[in-house]
Amino acid sequence: MKKIVSVTLAVLLLSFAIKGPSASAAFTDVGGNYREAVDYIVSQKYANGISSTKFGTQASIKRIDAAVMVARAIGINENTKSPSAGFTDVPKNRAWAVNALASRGIISGKKTGTYGSEDSMTRSEMAKVLASAYNLQTDKTTIPFTDVSPRFVPYVAALVDNGITFGKTNKSFGGSDKIKRGEFALFIFRADGLSKIEPPNVESVT
Repeated sequence: MKKIVSVTLAVLLLSFAIKGPSASAAFTDVGGNYREAVDYIVSQKYANGISSTKFGTQASIKRIDAAVMVARAIGINENTKSPSAGFTDVPKNRAWAVNALASRGIISGKKTGTYGSEDSMTRSEMAKVLASAYNLQTDKTTIPFTDVSPRFVPYVAALVDNGITFGKTNKSFGGSDKIKRGEFALFIFRADGLSKIEPPNVESVT
């Protein structure tokens, strides 16, 4: 699986590099680890910066912002019609994203009637959202991390097995930690690489 990821991302980066100048050039807080991902996220109009000069790489991402980014990444837009999820704390201008993801079982509320729009998304919550949104599969039932709640284990396992993330250390995933905007952009970038580019014949790759 890691070979597929590396080949796919290489093709993705090459195709992006041909398109034009770096979208992250205007941001002063985007380092080398995140540059390609932020370039891609901004160019695809999945998200913008938090200001004209900051992407907010090290800032935690709010659950509402994560919902909008994921919705756009999987082809949902403001014109998508979905049943109301019944959340009372979702801004009207972003309800389209939350309703669409909720109707597809990709997100859920924090409690009845509340999505938790202004709350920061955790890394475990991120794993569930991305694994569900991109339909990432794995046959693994265990993970090496000791800080992931059992209900999130299948989703974390799917992300790890598909090369989306590898944990903070060999034993720690940081499940309850707030996920940063830079990390979220990077994980969507990798997931898009798996879902939207047909990789070459990986059997011949060494």
